[in-house]
Amino acid sequence: MRFFLFLSFSIFSFGQDPSTLHPFTDINGRTLQAKLIEVGAESVKIEWNGQPFDLPLDSLDLTTRNLVRRLTRSTTSASGSSGVHGWTDTQGRNIKAKFVKADQTSLTLDWNGKVTTLPLSMFSESSRKLAAKLQSEKTPAPVAVPGQPSTKIDLKGDLNLAREYPWQNTAGRVASGLFISLGKTELKISMNRGTREVAIPVDSLNKDSLALAKKLQVLASAEQKKLAALAKKRKAMKVPSVTEADLEIEHDFTNTNGQVVKAQFVEADDKMVSLLMSRRSKTPFKLAWTSFADESVAKLEALRRKRVVVDNAKPKIIAAKGNRLSYYGSGKYKGYNTVFETENYAVGVPSTGTSLNIFIKQEAVEDGVPAGPLGILRMSVGFGTRYTDRTNPERPRRRGRGIKSFDSPPEPSTERDEIKLTGKFTNDGTFEYNIRMTRKGLEFWSRIKDPSGEDWPTTHHVGMSFKGTVPKVKDMQMNKIKAVIGDGAFYAQPVDGKSVKLPFDSSWQDLMKKVPRGALNNLKSMEAKGAPYDPVRIVVTPFTKDMKLEYDRSYASTFPLQGMSLGYAALEKKTEIPRNRALKINLLPK
Repeated sequence: MRFFLFLSFSIFSFGQDPSTLHPFTDINGRTLQAKLIEVGAESVKIEWNGQPFDLPLDSLDLTTRNLVRRLTRSTTSASGSSGVHGWTDTQGRNIKAKFVKADQTSLTLDWNGKVTTLPLSMFSESSRKLAAKLQSEKTPAPVAVPGQPSTKIDLKGDLNLAREYPWQNTAGRVASGLFISLGKTELKISMNRGTREVAIPVDSLNKDSLALAKKLQVLASAEQKKLAALAKKRKAMKVPSVTEADLEIEHDFTNTNGQVVKAQFVEADDKMVSLLMSRRSKTPFKLAWTSFADESVAKLEALRRKRVVVDNAKPKIIAAKGNRLSYYGSGKYKGYNTVFETENYAVGVPSTGTSLNIFIKQEAVEDGVPAGPLGILRMSVGFGTRYTDRTNPERPRRRGRGIKSFDSPPEPSTERDEIKLTGKFTNDGTFEYNIRMTRKGLEFWSRIKDPSGEDWPTTHHVGMSFKGTVPKVKDMQMNKIKAVIGDGAFYAQPVDGKSVKLPFDSSWQDLMKKVPRGALNNLKSMEAKGAPYDPVRIVVTPFTKDMKLEYDRSYASTFPLQGMSLGYAALEKKTEIPRNRALKINLLPK
């Protein structure tokens, strides 16, 4: 029993609880990692990059709404005794704890108010079955569609990824939707014309629906290969001449079955083409590139290229408003106020002004995910300001200090190499954020000041997040993962002690057994290099006198390949990062 509890505590230090980062995805598929602060009747409050935001519940996809419900349940039930179950490990030792969640590899429990994530393999067969049962009860069953029969699909006939199918679970309930993907634990479908994404546990599907999902997954994989091949073909394709005026009129496009549709080109990515039939609808519809005949593919590619040229030459500018900087509303730099580019990397400062993204220019496609117009996102850096909300003295909470307004916000630019942002927080405190961008890398320095008489003082730091290097790691085998990460690793140099190598394919749990205690709490440098970052290596270099760079343990994942976070702040005066103690992030050749 003592060993069981010791193990619980040791793993808890690297686990997740409801206060850590979670993915929040809207109905359009856009995702950001943020902390859940509170849940209201119609909205949720999150903390993203140190700032609070309110998100309407109906703007979130079903998976995210379910996540919010589970997190709310896990926090509100902490004071009650309901939901407590007995758990037994493989040695027969027992513990009483509340169930939080489970997946194929881990079990998360609430033990006396402490949320702990443990390997599922350490539990007995009966406890693993209990975890699976409790998880299935928490996962919403497919929604029954009125009048939708339990139609048996001809699995030997022609199947179509663009067709909605009835998905039936073992209880007989049916949900109609488009196939998205099939993983080890869940089937994802799109419902209501793409406005809702639903995840259905694989073990809840009946035999026919599971067989259908497997066949559609084969089709989807083949379609992905066709799209990748077609994307390469399109880039080298000789296309007809088009003008800017051609972007404003309808054209005849022919599909692979010889059918013709008259529509206006809107935009396209490597998977889909958006077209508008103005006489029928004001909303564009999407079709896969593979659905068009060769001649129409060439015409669409010509229009796509012209759209890129036009948008980049005279991109739409969205004016600054309140706590938002002005930004490019179209083109290659869409969403950004400032962009700095070299031959190997690009840096973009979005309209929030509090952070920037670092892209490495790589042509490689990772698990079907192509590089964007600026490259592949590898790192984010942001200015963080926080305070302790003591409205409830018994439950003080750390919150982000939001920005109310900017002073003289700069216009969008691709020519600037230094940006200085000043303004006011929502408590009327002031801030000054500075970013210097060179061909060798970046520098960050800043200061904040609370108004006189502020009861809840604000503290300041620079936060860094290395992004996961494998997009769909959850559904991949380690041999495929290794092919992507190659020799990728983090290299930590403590202020005191020897350097530490953190290979991407080693678990944090195993690494922490080898890393000297406290070695990552005060760092002289942190370097990311190897295949996922080629042709660049990223070196974070702090000023070590009166300042501190440390690994943010609260954001740790199972493997370093899933990314990691760092924090940089003053040891004493936590309201300033002086110019002569600026944080440096060097972006150096391989």
